[in-house]
Amino acid sequence: MSMNNKKTKWRGIHTTQKKTNELEPITILNRLKQRSISLPRIDDKKRWAGFPGLAGTSKEIASYIPFCSKYVEPLAGSVKVYQEWVKRDTWAWEEVILNDLSPFVCKWLRREFPEAKVTNVDFVKCIKKYDSKYTFFMFDIPWNKSFYDQDFSMFNRKSVKDYAVELLEICENLTGKFIIASREENDVFRKAKFYHKTITSKYVVSGHYPKQLLTTNFQIK
Repeated sequence: MSMNNKKTKWRGIHTTQKKTNELEPITILNRLKQRSISLPRIDDKKRWAGFPGLAGTSKEIASYIPFCSKYVEPLAGSVKVYQEWVKRDTWAWEEVILNDLSPFVCKWLRREFPEAKVTNVDFVKCIKKYDSKYTFFMFDIPWNKSFYDQDFSMFNRKSVKDYAVELLEICENLTGKFIIASREENDVFRKAKFYHKTITSKYVVSGHYPKQLLTTNFQIK
């Protein structure tokens, strides 16, 4: 096997990502200007983090994020929306918090996003700690267990449907602004007393362009 075809190895994790230019300043903007960073495969090389269709909607979602001084993802995963937001000229967060209970994901987040504060606490504790009128919460939920690490707390605690109900109850009392990205057919979110907007992925997944439902506590034009 030639050197060009070998996979890069990061701390025992195999990934097809290219190495960054060591002569280039290590900043998130430099690392993202040409491509989007993807979370490497989970250990069994079958599971992936995040909803597959999100890659085709993250740029549009990022354009709807209101100005706030804190950006928080209580369930960070592959942080596709955050990656798109930092590419924008208006990026001006005073603090970025990326939280996940998976040690695998946290290790990856710390390596790829050194400018962010990576935490490893229960998502409810994370929300309560950082909620304020200056905070924006991005909820990009991996709704299918097959796309995420087995240790992900949401699936250990309760079913996806029950989790959606719990998240909406939490959001009803939030002081900050939020966007929840979910599958279009999720009736739990569609019936919630918040604002809604349906967007379509730019990429084909399983033979069609998947749609996503955005649930927010502010109006998207």
